Amino acid sequence: MLARSTWHRMTAIVTGFWIIVLVASVAGQLILPNPRWYLIHVSGLGVAGASILIWTWHFADALTRSKQSQPHQIIRLALQSVGTLVLAGALATTGMAGVVLGVLGSLMVCAAFVWHSWALRRAMGAAFVSPGAVTLRYHLAGGIIFIIGALVGLIMTIDVTSFELAQSWWPALYENHDAMALVHVFAMVLGFIGMTVLGTIVTFGPTVGRTRMSAQSLRWAGRALPVLISAIVVGAAASLAGLPVVAGIAAGVWVVAAIVGVLWPVFKTWRGSMLGVGDGWTIGAGLIWLVAGCAVWAVQLALAPDAQEARSVSGGTYAIFLAAGALQLILGSLTYLLPVVAGGGPAMLRQSIEFLERTGALRFFVLNGAMVLALMPFPLHVHNILLGAAGLTALMSFVLVLMAVVRQKRPESKPSETSRPAQERGPRPMPDPHLKSGAAIAAALLLAVTAGGYGVQSVAGPGTSDNQNAPVTEVDVTVSGMSFVPSQIKVPAGNRLIVNFENTGDQRHDLVFDNGAETGPVPTGETATVDAGIIEESTEGWCSMVGHRQMGMTLDVIATGTANSHDSDSASGPSNGLPNLPTMAELSADPGEQFVPWDAALDPAPEETVHHVSLDVEEVEKEVAPGRTQTVWTFNGQTPGPVLRGKVGDRFVVELTNNGSMGHSIDFHAGDVSPDEPMRTIEPGESLTYEFTANRSGIWMYHCSTSPMSVHIANGMYGAVIIDPPGLEPVDEEYVLIQGEQYWSSDLTEGTDADAVAYGTPSAVTFNGYPFQYDHEPLSAQAGDRVRMWVLDAGPNLPLSFHVVGTQFDTVWSEGDYLIDHSEDSGSQTLGLLAAQGGFVEFSPHQAGSYTIVNHAMSNAERGAHGKLVVVDN
Repeated sequence: MLARSTWHRMTAIVTGFWIIVLVASVAGQLILPNPRWYLIHVSGLGVAGASILIWTWHFADALTRSKQSQPHQIIRLALQSVGTLVLAGALATTGMAGVVLGVLGSLMVCAAFVWHSWALRRAMGAAFVSPGAVTLRYHLAGGIIFIIGALVGLIMTIDVTSFELAQSWWPALYENHDAMALVHVFAMVLGFIGMTVLGTIVTFGPTVGRTRMSAQSLRWAGRALPVLISAIVVGAAASLAGLPVVAGIAAGVWVVAAIVGVLWPVFKTWRGSMLGVGDGWTIGAGLIWLVAGCAVWAVQLALAPDAQEARSVSGGTYAIFLAAGALQLILGSLTYLLPVVAGGGPAMLRQSIEFLERTGALRFFVLNGAMVLALMPFPLHVHNILLGAAGLTALMSFVLVLMAVVRQKRPESKPSETSRPAQERGPRPMPDPHLKSGAAIAAALLLAVTAGGYGVQSVAGPGTSDNQNAPVTEVDVTVSGMSFVPSQIKVPAGNRLIVNFENTGDQRHDLVFDNGAETGPVPTGETATVDAGIIEESTEGWCSMVGHRQMGMTLDVIATGTANSHDSDSASGPSNGLPNLPTMAELSADPGEQFVPWDAALDPAPEETVHHVSLDVEEVEKEVAPGRTQTVWTFNGQTPGPVLRGKVGDRFVVELTNNGSMGHSIDFHAGDVSPDEPMRTIEPGESLTYEFTANRSGIWMYHCSTSPMSVHIANGMYGAVIIDPPGLEPVDEEYVLIQGEQYWSSDLTEGTDADAVAYGTPSAVTFNGYPFQYDHEPLSAQAGDRVRMWVLDAGPNLPLSFHVVGTQFDTVWSEGDYLIDHSEDSGSQTLGLLAAQGGFVEFSPHQAGSYTIVNHAMSNAERGAHGKLVVVDN
């Protein structure tokens, strides 16, 4: 077994590594994909987590007079550190790779703390337990609560890294992501860090103050323990129940219990003593930051109307409170503990204390001053400079502690004759000159850093013109979902464009222009200003985060007063001949007020064997997607047209009347007829009768067959005829979904861009005529229901790979034949259809949840072939 001094010098390397990672995280705030996550978790899970694993065993050994296995501690420390790094990698990754890394990292960290808590509980059963063992009960409570919080964090990691998996795996959890985030904070901050810190300070606080631990503080700490745990449990439960006010009250109770039951009795023992700045002052500041952060969070919770708002109001402010608190608690503790456990005798210890105190005040005021200033409403780059100053100061403090320990162990290192003799008792007084000069130098440094930050232009694009006298157009741009608001701005040609960008979204974004001007990454809730230069011609801006531009984060800058200005405010396509490709954010936005979902529910086939049907061709103005109203060619005013249903042998008599402005026709795939007469094109005002007998079962397409047929179909002229297969069994729920494509023209009166149809580049892909409509108005079923979905690919161009996330099809009927029929040991994941093909699938969802319906050619799903089936318990 290693000597105590050697052991702690070795484990200090781990803490030092995490402090370096924290400084790197602060420096990388502009490039990390989720900077707040890294700031919070590197300080809380990395720095604090490693320190807690190391030093709780220092106290366990001291309070139980037992020696724990050092190899076991090393393994646990490795699991925690490697797991945290893997988890950090998961947050920088998406898709299944991110899920795998997230699960692996979370399980490694959980394993470390499960083992840690079990070993701690065994140690508490030792023959000798000090009266100060209340500290160990706090440590054990913190470890157990950590495990719960880590499991919640694992679920949230899956939500963040894989949207589709999160929805299919456990939709109810995905839909309560914000509530889970609040539970995670209760467990990890108030539970893990809070309980561990409070338990430690009960016995360690008087030691740092060079005074005696009072019996009263032990009694008060014991009484506060159940109150603190109860507050965490109630707060977490209230968060899950959607009661942020109750959660805020619970957090407030925790803060009061922490102050009254633990901190105030300890602070009373410090009265009349002079704490060292490097240890006592730093620990005290860390406690104040941590408790103040929890108090601020409690107020924010109590004032928030819902979990989403409660989560969003915390933001970067809370990250600063947590980082400042956890970091200083660890630095102050190490400043006291490492020299003590390093050995070398009282004189050498005294020399180390004097060495550290020499710059203690300067480092203390710089770190805390920078953190206070970082809470001020400064520009983003100034915030980052201040956080960087705090991080570098913390790293410098840790390096100085290590230097002191190394000097302390050198045989040739002896205290100088001028060194003051060690006092027998009481804290070493802090020399006034060091305190005053440290505060003065820190104030000057922080003033210089802040002023220097303002002196640095936050952005300077290469396209910025030298003409400083040009008129200025200044606009404000925000974020909604995955879109800039506004998404189009007009600037007089020759004006300088200044954009004030506020990230009101839920993740990091930036704004980059064609000429290279950019804001740099902007965290949620932050602002940045970019000078886009002199606008001589129309240009474009976009978010450069991976995938964001493709999802619709573009900003059109229209130069007015030029030959190619675009002054129309109507929805229009680009003028360069490219297809009109709206973003996923635009396609999935909330529908207009007049939106009525196309009813996908199917009635059983009627009993009559002869069906008389009237179909009127109508050209109507219709909302075909959010924000897009255009002329649509329809049968009976709807797209798709009416669904006809019958049985094999039924006869259909269809009266077609053309009330449009051009020639139209109809072609029923469900009948065997000569096309010459019934499928002919009729002019406006004319009618024809189309008769056919349904000799074969299937879901058959009907459509306008007037040339160009592709354009007529794309503009809405299609529908379905369902002829039941003989012996088709009844089911609990039956739906029909018809995939169609939209190719938007810049001319809203035409509706469809014929060139885009020819190239096969749709603006939207829909189920039943409107993109994402069943995300807004989901289909429904009950758990255990037998569900049948009839599916038709109306085209005109794209195939359909029909899939319902979270289900397996035990029955698949495609183009007139069963591929599988009520199978118990085999199944299908998709029904693959080419244009004009159809079939049906059957399945039984056994659990309540939100089941996503998609075309598994995912780019088509992201263009609108997407919906939900919401299953509820019986």
